[in-house]
Amino acid sequence: MHFEQLQYITEIGKLGSITAAAEKLHVSPPAISKSIANLEKELGIQIFKRSKTGMVPTHQGKAIIKKAYEVLSKT
Repeated sequence: MHFEQLQYITEIGKLGSITAAAEKLHVSPPAISKSIANLEKELGIQIFKRSKTGMVPTHQGKAIIKKAYEVLSKT
């Protein structure tokens, strides 16, 4: 798990979109998508449910995002 991934999942959680998070963080959407996919693979869980209308955190994803907020608030 990398610091950037924590930023990505918190922004996607807030904004509901990889594109919106990418614009805010000045990163390409494919880079964020790949990073999130790698994190999900590393953790063995699905953090977001993906759809044409955006991304919604799964139950486990909500817990991960909450922890990510805690970590980011301490930096």
